[in-house]
Amino acid sequence: MAKKITGPQVLTANQLSDGMAVFLSNDNVWLTSIENAQFARSEEEATDLEACALPAIRSNDIVDPYLIEIEETEAGPVPVEFRERRRIAGPSVQVTFNTRPNGQLALAS
Repeated sequence: MAKKITGPQVLTANQLSDGMAVFLSNDNVWLTSIENAQFARSEEEATDLEACALPAIRSNDIVDPYLIEIEETEAGPVPVEFRERRRIAGPSVQVTFNTRPNGQLALAS
């Protein structure tokens, strides 16, 4: 259920393949960049965005989709909350610690 809209919102989730933060684009594609994220400016648009996540959930592409408030800046959309700004910056651990001897990431299958 969409929360009350106080500013522009985008839909975010995590990819199940690698855990990276993703954002629903205008083309209904999940991208790792927030720049082309689809905005919701009303509760109705927010509900529609959330509904767009259902096929990706069912196909196990994403997990835990939710709306985040963003601020529109000249540089592009920026999450209002610090937690979300941190999430889009990528992993906060060195991923080389989680690699196999052949250099491939040792991610859960």
